Amino acid sequence: MSINIAKSYTEIINDGYSGKPGFIVGSGTSLSNLDLSSIFDHTVFSVNSSIILMPWDNGDYRNRFWVSNDALCMGWSYWKKLSDSKCHKIVRTSWLKHFNKVRDFYFFHTRATSEGVIDNNDDGLAYCSSVPTSLDMAIKLGLNPIFLLGVDQNFPSANAGSHFWHKLPVDQWPTRKAGGAPTRASQAKVFFYNNMAYGALADFARSKDIRIFNCNIRSSVKNFEKIEFKDYKKYM
Repeated sequence: MSINIAKSYTEIINDGYSGKPGFIVGSGTSLSNLDLSSIFDHTVFSVNSSIILMPWDNGDYRNRFWVSNDALCMGWSYWKKLSDSKCHKIVRTSWLKHFNKVRDFYFFHTRATSEGVIDNNDDGLAYCSSVPTSLDMAIKLGLNPIFLLGVDQNFPSANAGSHFWHKLPVDQWPTRKAGGAPTRASQAKVFFYNNMAYGALADFARSKDIRIFNCNIRSSVKNFEKIEFKDYKKYM
């Protein structure tokens, strides 16, 4: 008989989160202008490189989550920051081949349905990229309202950079062992499938009377009400 030694993210799902506000922090350039200090009183999902902005080296981990679909994160310089951070670390089951490096992580399997369909009885998570995964889990936790930060999905100008850390001094940029930034064509494909997932997740949230706000009024994601980050407390 085989023994499953991996932990499922479903072990975290409980009533302790329901009805409480939560934040999902992507990695778009709009983050560079925000003071995030006030959000850490609440549940926060950090996605991929946004772990750089998380003051999670110590303290209570229960309301802290890091989520990724992309095992290439292990090759980025922020991996050390993540390893030292006290938070729930959640990755898809495709990471199981790296289990010796992530044995304390939680795992999720992808939904059996397509990106544009949410089955309330499926205990998998949206899989097209890490923000939809985080949003799916936040809805399952019952967080309400949910605020999206740095979910821009905008193509930057040639000199603008695509991530919040491009606004930092160059010596503070994360680096990776191999490979470059994704092409615009590959990003456009991700954005296309993300938007399908966002539409389905918006319906999923409405079915549970959960409100979702996008805190970037210039974001290209149109499935959620847009507000200014400075006003988020008015919606809690």
